[in-house]
Amino acid sequence: MSKILLISFFLSSWMIAAIELDKQLTIGDVEYLGKYQTDSNTFIFRGIPYAEPPINNLRWKSPIPAKKNLKIDARQFKPACMQDRYNTDWYHNVIKAFGSDPSLFDHVDSISEDCLYLNIWTKSLETSARKPVMVWIHGGNDTAGWSYEPDYIGHNLSNKDVVVVSIGYRLNIFGFFRHPNMIKQTGNFGLEDQILSLQWLKENIEYFGGDPNNITIFGESAGGAHISYHLVSPASEGLFEKAIIQSGGYNLISPYSLLDIHDAHSLAKEATDIISPNNFEALRKIDSNKLLDASKAMGYPFHPIIDGNLIQKEILNIYSSENLNKVDLIIGSNKNEEYLYIDKELSIEDLIKQITESYPGKVERIMSLLDLSDIPLASDRLGTNQLTACPSIFIARQMTKSGNKVYQYLFSKQRVNSGMILSYHGAEIPYVFGTHDLYLPTTNKDQKLTASMMNYWTQFAKTGNPNSEDTDVFWGEFGDDENYIILDTTIKTDQKLELELCDLIFTN
Repeated sequence: MSKILLISFFLSSWMIAAIELDKQLTIGDVEYLGKYQTDSNTFIFRGIPYAEPPINNLRWKSPIPAKKNLKIDARQFKPACMQDRYNTDWYHNVIKAFGSDPSLFDHVDSISEDCLYLNIWTKSLETSARKPVMVWIHGGNDTAGWSYEPDYIGHNLSNKDVVVVSIGYRLNIFGFFRHPNMIKQTGNFGLEDQILSLQWLKENIEYFGGDPNNITIFGESAGGAHISYHLVSPASEGLFEKAIIQSGGYNLISPYSLLDIHDAHSLAKEATDIISPNNFEALRKIDSNKLLDASKAMGYPFHPIIDGNLIQKEILNIYSSENLNKVDLIIGSNKNEEYLYIDKELSIEDLIKQITESYPGKVERIMSLLDLSDIPLASDRLGTNQLTACPSIFIARQMTKSGNKVYQYLFSKQRVNSGMILSYHGAEIPYVFGTHDLYLPTTNKDQKLTASMMNYWTQFAKTGNPNSEDTDVFWGEFGDDENYIILDTTIKTDQKLELELCDLIFTN
């Protein structure tokens, strides 16, 4: 074959592989126009509305179901929910830690209050397919993030014989806001959005090849924290059968991640005073960018609220009661959740101060459990356990006591050139979705772990048990022995993760 013909052949192959064909799906009187991706053999519907746009008089109102438009164009992703560059800056920090070019990650193209859409990746549009459904709830500290970040694209995961869904939900001051004048609203609009999206899926996902009676919700960071609310909320009961919490749990202990009504009211009045003093109704009509600016000036303080309805009381108290929804669970954390955020010049005096402020009567005992030859790493271990691992273990214990099947993991894989961040917060996500960005050094060992994790996650979605005939390492239930699996280059199992340290720093 000549060089010209060879080049022509590869160009033609690439063009064929990249083709997306329009695909129409009719449900009742509604026509959905999506795409069929030829290279991945996947039907993709980007930006299906599940709620009416929460704009104008629907700002700070509970979401209402989308009207039955006769034709819905779901060929392109819709705008992300209102946010600034908070999440993009986080990605750029990670990329720089790998020594790569931050321009490899782009900020989202557009943002809007009109953002309540979901995306679907599926291999079948037959109602008889009844494939397990995995619904992704993205993170971003309740402040930012979007449902179609590069890590969250679902075509590779859908190759594992599941239907993958990702959802957008209101964020920040738009999603978690409770002014004293809002008597009939929970203020937890972002969580209510998620609930409505699950209701939409219950009614419609069978037409996309999914099983409405086999839905798994999974999410990381704030998305995982939100799942911990859905696990115990009467408003969410019955909308999903299984759940996966990745690096959540911090909301059980962090005083800023869950607000009581008094604090929510105070923050709402502060925002009102910044923008339109003593005039809440004017605040309803103000330009959305001004609201975004006010939140940034306040330090992004808007988070879920103990509203007495969706979140009935302190979340730690709810889990302590063991009156929990019947849902099987995977829960886990990464080994170095906090290392990305720690000053690498931290001294032992700084560490002692950190421990003294949180645990004044336990300084010596905690110090005795830490490796003081590397102070930043010791601080990371303390912070990771305090904010993520130990609260997650507590959730695992309580869900087990309530009769649910629970599986715990510890993700400890460090990529090549990851010395500045190690197995960082969010590091596990590309392994779950099979989406390794260009800035991530990805080896055959990473790909092997990816295959194992995708199998564990999807097998759990299918059966409530992450093991199958093809499982290399058996993942036992958490149970009384507190079993967990270590996800790394070599997968292995152990028991009672950080038991002694957790007993010291996390008590209910």
